[in-house]
Amino acid sequence: MTLPADRPSMSAIAQRLVATWNGAAMSWNPVALIVAAWAVLSGPLVIFRGYNSDEGLAVSLARTALEQGEWLTPYMFNIRWIERPTLLSWLIAAVSAPFGTVNQLTARVPIALFLLLGCLLIYALLRKIGAGIAAALVGVALFLACPLVMRSYVMITADMPLAVLLFLAFVLWWDGYQKGAVGFGRWIAVGAVLALAGLLKGPQPLAYFVLGIGVFILATRAWRQIPGLILAGVMCALPLAAWYTAVYAPGDEQAWAAFMRVRPAVPFSGPLVAGFATLTETLPAALLAAAFLIAVALRGRSFVPRRFVPALSCYAFTAAIIVLLWPGGSAPRYYFPIVLPLCVFGGLGYELLSVRRPQIVAPILLLTAALLVYALVYSAASPLLPMRYRRAQIEAARITALVRTAPGPIYRTGDTALNVLPYVPGRILSVSLGDMATAAGPAWMVLTSVQADALLMRRPDKLHIVMPLGDRGEWRLLRLDK
Repeated sequence: MTLPADRPSMSAIAQRLVATWNGAAMSWNPVALIVAAWAVLSGPLVIFRGYNSDEGLAVSLARTALEQGEWLTPYMFNIRWIERPTLLSWLIAAVSAPFGTVNQLTARVPIALFLLLGCLLIYALLRKIGAGIAAALVGVALFLACPLVMRSYVMITADMPLAVLLFLAFVLWWDGYQKGAVGFGRWIAVGAVLALAGLLKGPQPLAYFVLGIGVFILATRAWRQIPGLILAGVMCALPLAAWYTAVYAPGDEQAWAAFMRVRPAVPFSGPLVAGFATLTETLPAALLAAAFLIAVALRGRSFVPRRFVPALSCYAFTAAIIVLLWPGGSAPRYYFPIVLPLCVFGGLGYELLSVRRPQIVAPILLLTAALLVYALVYSAASPLLPMRYRRAQIEAARITALVRTAPGPIYRTGDTALNVLPYVPGRILSVSLGDMATAAGPAWMVLTSVQADALLMRRPDKLHIVMPLGDRGEWRLLRLDK
């Protein structure tokens, strides 16, 4: 019988939490607050986080472009790599050019700047459509607290820049639509942004904008926008077509079909598993966004401009549904472009529900705060735990010292030491195990432990193990004597 008495108390706590957030949001310059949060969460990682996951790919492509002049056709050291255009690697190489080499700072700073741009776009759009400062900052906080984003604060992959550029295209389009007309000049700007997005990861992610806005145009019968959408589509298709034509060699279509998941080489998770994984990766933004969309559906109206919710929903969910149901499965990173729209919906949810339903908003605020505290601790700990954060860099420094003492080319197999070798200067070649068996010394070899054992049996007089590499010691550095 104590339940009714507890309800006012819980509601009062929720109201105090909301009031605390509102007071804090109004006490600081919002843009300065965003920049400060961005700097604190990402700055230490730019400096102290070594290459990890598959970051070594983009860095190696950038390094090869800068050192060997292989800009148009991507090369990873001596191996042609043509799965997709590599604008991110070109950007890293261009930023690194004044310094003569690619380093960790020049590789990570562009990603960190895209993270900041994403934060500012969310804030600006929320303010533009009528949300208050506190609600707009909630949208930014949801973005920074999203697990998918947290792992990508400074990660050197195309996922973050791609999602931000696609969202920028939507913001540009919506700004014109809200004013009553999307002129051809604006469509040209949208097409230019989409062209950059396409050069990051190929044509398929452009479906988020093209299909989403196309469905919205058809649903609202805004026929006058069709020529502009076609113009933007042509603009983004031309550089893509030019790149694919310029680099094409017979047999490339198989690699492109596998990368675009037309004929996937490796199956990914099915719709149920992928959907659940994506939901957990987009919390807490997905929760507050869902609360907002449900509230709007029940009320039939909201304070936002007419048709904004359908437009953003089409942009966010049309292609996402297709990706979810695509044969061969999907991975959470494929849904990165929906994160920014979810954060906008989440900010709108705060604006709509913080007064009327604070008990819905308060737990999500607490979850967001907890995730941001975790991100802050993770970032602050990066200078203190070198082997946890910079193992690849430390191992690369040891290899560099050895190679300088006893010069020679470095041979590797497959993607061995993907995140270690980009730090190591000198000539690096990807070769087969058979080529290693006949290679002339002096040289260095980096390969798996199994491959190392097999090679040592074949050349015991010339080869010896120098040290293990990798988080689990799964690779070996070998020295091939003359």
